[in-house]
Amino acid sequence: MTEPIETMTDKIQDWVIGVIDDDPVNAALLEAMLTRAGYTGLAFHSTAEFRRRSGPDSVDLILLDWDMPDENGLEFLRAIREHDHVTTPVIFVTHFDRDEQVALGLNSGADDYVTKPVEATVLIARIESVMRRLHPHKGTLEHWPPFEFDLRQRQIRIDGTPCRATNREFELMLFMFRRNGRVLSRESLLTHVWRLNGNVETRSIDTHVSRLRKTFGLDGSSGWQLEGVYQKGYCLRRITDPKDSEA
Repeated sequence: MTEPIETMTDKIQDWVIGVIDDDPVNAALLEAMLTRAGYTGLAFHSTAEFRRRSGPDSVDLILLDWDMPDENGLEFLRAIREHDHVTTPVIFVTHFDRDEQVALGLNSGADDYVTKPVEATVLIARIESVMRRLHPHKGTLEHWPPFEFDLRQRQIRIDGTPCRATNREFELMLFMFRRNGRVLSRESLLTHVWRLNGNVETRSIDTHVSRLRKTFGLDGSSGWQLEGVYQKGYCLRRITDPKDSEA
């Protein structure tokens, strides 16, 4: 049963998946499934903890339990869809299995619905299906003008000119560009890029952000600005479109 998961690893991008489940055993089980499949999983035991530590913009997909003691999953989903207008994909993972409950979850904005007990291969396939619809495979080159990322050579080019970048700088830049316009928590950066526990205290992120601003023009001079968001993390956003600039 482990082989199908392992063979999919090379197809999986650097997705960060939030698991919201009040049962620590279930949350740990889902997190282990995600890790074995090549994802970065972040477990939260309530929607309040998720909002406090991360937030919808810091993850690429949410696995959401319905039955929780504070704000239930359906209330949370409706709130982020209708009030916050968050488009982050959500998959319900719950023991609620009646047809009307499945329909209600999907009609409230869920992208898919999986019932417990969860089969790992099915869950990973559902995740991949959702992410394929939202993020079609881009090949070995990814473009955010004037930046180009060569995934095969692990090289960054600006207007076609190769730039010297460490592996950490390449990973951090790619991670941020793939999520540009979103506020990325320090926890998600530490967990995915540094492969550290998100609660670790380190100044390394701040040091790298400062260097990216100066070295790659993410201070706005390249048309992109890497900003700090108070008590939240960082956000990379386009401030001008190079294609619209005058020659």
